[in-house]
Amino acid sequence: MTAQRQEFVGCLRAAVTSAKTEKVGADAFDAYVRQRCAPIEQSFTAAMLAFDLKNKVPRKQSASDAKVQIDDYVATAVDRYKAMTGAQ
Repeated sequence: MTAQRQEFVGCLRAAVTSAKTEKVGADAFDAYVRQRCAPIEQSFTAAMLAFDLKNKVPRKQSASDAKVQIDDYVATAVDRYKAMTGAQ
């Protein structure tokens, strides 16, 4: 799971850099980063689910926890992008 997390965080960082180069608007960045990192997000989510299920966490709770983690990582990237572009 660590490898998938690092890959996802790396994708988010790369998306911040490329979005700035492509002059993506701050309001459009959330959709941009989610589209750009979708395959890696799916891999990370699957790894989190597998880990939780192996540890007897109910599937519904595991899926909810994975979504919260993904949303937190994306929100951090959005905040970083807004700070870089001067958007509020």
